[in-house]
Amino acid sequence: MDDLIRIGELAKMLETTTKTLRFYEKIGLLEHPSRTESDYRLYGPNEVRIAQLFISLRRMGLSIAELQDLNKQTNESESSLRKRLSSTLDQKLFVLDQELSILQGKREDLAARHQALMMTPRSRPDDCVCEALLTECDCDTVPKN
Repeated sequence: MDDLIRIGELAKMLETTTKTLRFYEKIGLLEHPSRTESDYRLYGPNEVRIAQLFISLRRMGLSIAELQDLNKQTNESESSLRKRLSSTLDQKLFVLDQELSILQGKREDLAARHQALMMTPRSRPDDCVCEALLTECDCDTVPKN
């Protein structure tokens, strides 16, 4: 019993909450731990290692669904955790690279529109934003109200 710790101690050690650990237990990421006569959860070294793994993976940005998938594969597959995690991280990197490319394109477009707006001739009306909209300017021909 010396190497068993209670949920509060585990939560503190992992810098998380008891609520998180209970949730992970509820969704099957953590096995139901042994309990004291007073019904306190007790975690052994293996449960601590598994909890630490899932907390660390969550902090790396893996979703609950991804954690569940990794856990499911652990129970069903002969493939190593390292290989499965590597595959998951490859997929996440691919998605992030795509998102970054899209954001970079949006940033470049916005910067170009800002630059065009800053280059609007002073002779144009003060409310003219045609350059930022990348449209032909007809502000001089539109009657003022």
